[in-house]
Amino acid sequence: MTTPTDEQLVALWRDHGQTSAIADLADRYLGQFYGTARAMLLRPDEAEVVAQETMLKVIRSIGTYNSKWPFRTWTYTILLNTIRTERKRLQVHDKRYRATVVDQAEIEDPSPETIPMNGELQDCIEDALRKLTEKQRTAVVLMLIEGLTASEAAKIEGCSVDAIYQRVAEARKSLRSEPSLQQFWIDTP
Repeated sequence: MTTPTDEQLVALWRDHGQTSAIADLADRYLGQFYGTARAMLLRPDEAEVVAQETMLKVIRSIGTYNSKWPFRTWTYTILLNTIRTERKRLQVHDKRYRATVVDQAEIEDPSPETIPMNGELQDCIEDALRKLTEKQRTAVVLMLIEGLTASEAAKIEGCSVDAIYQRVAEARKSLRSEPSLQQFWIDTP
């Protein structure tokens, strides 16, 4: 028996009310959503919340899914919109938090980005990713981490395929020149 495609699972849910189809989609996508959100937000706790919230949005709006789009592209559009909303919320929260900490002078380092990470390489990569623009980081995550095609990433981002390739090229150049990553490049000039 072959594994049903995402689009077939959507049809099973919409046309036949098979709740197991939704469970199968959640099994396929929740981990991917978490990985993308973590790479974009660089905060594991918030990434988990974003992944779950995105899955709920997908389930709630599955009736509006247009089968002309690949399901994965549609879901990643929802995911990136959720990530952007969360990033804005975190920026407001961080500003309020910093202001409170400065006013109360209770904490020396109020940076919420000082999350303990496992391993020197992971720390260096996350620091380097923080320095990329949002568009560069999104292109890198979608193409190099999530494995989407440039065409899929462009559709999600609402730009041309050339723009996606340009963003990835700029990000690679930036990452390659990042001093903290130099020790990890095998072919360092």
